[in-house]
Amino acid sequence: MLGDSSSSTGRSGGGPIRTTKPLKRGKACMNCRFLKIKCDGSKPICGPCRRHPKEDECEYSDGPGRSRTKALEEQVLRLEARLQELENPEATTPSVKLHDPYAQYHETQRLSRSPPIFIPQDTAPFAPLSPFSPTSTSSSLPSGRHWNTFSALKPDTEPTGAEEPSQLLIQGMVDKFLPHAAEFGFFLHKPTFRANALLSLPFGHPQRPTPALLSVVYLWGVHLGQSEALLREEPGFLIRAVQHTATDLLGTHPNRVLHTLQAQVLLAYYFFRTGRFLEAKGQTGAAISLSLGSGFHKLRSTNVWPPTILGLFQDTPLYLDHPQTALDEGERINAFWAVFVLHKIITVALEPPANVCGALEAPGIQIDVPWPLETSAYAEGTLMPESSSTVRSFLGGADTLPLDADSISLMVTKASILFHRSAHLTGHWSPNMGQREFQAFAAGFQTVNRLIETFRSQLPPISTYRASDPAIRTLILTHALTDAATIKLHGIFAYADSASKQHCLTAARSIIDCGGVSLQEVGYLNPIMGTLWMSACHVFIDEVSRLRMPASWPQSPTGEELTEEGLMEYLRNGINALSLYSEDNVLTRYQLTKVQEAFNAI
Repeated sequence: MLGDSSSSTGRSGGGPIRTTKPLKRGKACMNCRFLKIKCDGSKPICGPCRRHPKEDECEYSDGPGRSRTKALEEQVLRLEARLQELENPEATTPSVKLHDPYAQYHETQRLSRSPPIFIPQDTAPFAPLSPFSPTSTSSSLPSGRHWNTFSALKPDTEPTGAEEPSQLLIQGMVDKFLPHAAEFGFFLHKPTFRANALLSLPFGHPQRPTPALLSVVYLWGVHLGQSEALLREEPGFLIRAVQHTATDLLGTHPNRVLHTLQAQVLLAYYFFRTGRFLEAKGQTGAAISLSLGSGFHKLRSTNVWPPTILGLFQDTPLYLDHPQTALDEGERINAFWAVFVLHKIITVALEPPANVCGALEAPGIQIDVPWPLETSAYAEGTLMPESSSTVRSFLGGADTLPLDADSISLMVTKASILFHRSAHLTGHWSPNMGQREFQAFAAGFQTVNRLIETFRSQLPPISTYRASDPAIRTLILTHALTDAATIKLHGIFAYADSASKQHCLTAARSIIDCGGVSLQEVGYLNPIMGTLWMSACHVFIDEVSRLRMPASWPQSPTGEELTEEGLMEYLRNGINALSLYSEDNVLTRYQLTKVQEAFNAI
């Protein structure tokens, strides 16, 4: 029996004989106390626990340390006390104070949302148009506060006029952005966009651009305007731009697909310029998905393709609205090529050479959309003929479309293809290639090199354009991308092949010269220009190092090799160009630092 575990009985004199002394109160082990049985108090293990082992070890409350049961009892007491604190916070003093590791982040977010953006009355909204005077605050706009209550979006809220600045500031921001819009991937017809953006209609009205597009343009206007008062509010503008870009496709705006695509392209360039590379790649990927998903790569295709289904509504397919005018269709064509150029630039600039790939030319993706024209040509009713395998024909040498002085968009598109193709090809070069791989590489090398030289011969000289002509900025980019393609292609052989070395030097000199125009008068350029100048500077740095070890490097077969002083002069000009554009450009400022470090190391 359970009660017999602490004693034994026998027959001596006819009565029971107790074999142990009576147990003193409080000397039982914890198990026996819990089970309410008699305990003999033997240590380290009592008799009942020895005869009937239990899951819990035999232990005493007066042992040398805290028993397991005692520790559990104390833990129960602590938890009960903590529960009391949580249920009655006003009546108790917390025993544990928690630290929020994200407190600084939350405070930054709170400041960016509230109080509403405030512009001091004595501060004009914008600085001069030149990007090279960031501290100036002069403006042609009237002074005074021209701002409505303006805060970040809350979930499930409809766009309202309170999310916009005043009409005067809207006009100022739009007019700061549009003169340089093409450098950041703007593909819409500027006069139409400006007129619609300035309509006195509510934010989100179908006759105005989408909230996402307007918000991103306002962000760029603040960024380029360089007003100290507005620059302090730039994070708030960025929050609203990202929020609307992520949600506008859920709305009913008639241009939500095209304008969301435009907003994504502009945001990608903004993040690229400000050194936020992960966000830049994210927006680029989103733009690629949206353009392919909307079928923009099949516009005016000679092949028969079913229309793209955007979704279903009550079991009825939803399609993208058919373009009503040549301008409508032209904007969609240019939208695809803007995404295409962005992808080529971002990939080469931000990915390691071996990772440069052609996501838009992957197997199964055939680009049939015609080459781009200027939006002014579309507005006049001009459209390119239907086409097929546009990029593949160009890379195969079968493209016969000539360049002319009015094909600025076409020029930069083809230059970006050559720039990307050179990087992609040389990124897969290895001195340990097998014979078959080397033959394929050599054939690709000769094809791309021939395409670059042919394309360069068709480009109009930069010097034929005035510095004040907006087209000169795109032409500078086109020449620089073409020359950088040569450097990418020949750079891996320049250390051992004198012809490749000379190709690199000539291309680098062309990038730094910029056709002899004054960069002070040109204004903002595509953010990739810092990468191209840095590439050219490294060519000169490498050549200076070679000249200091003449026996180790090949000599130029033409005898036109620059002296060390001549190389240093080009290098100084390259550093000056980087310095000029680094004042308000995080990416270029970083690239300037890397070039200076490399220069100091030679």
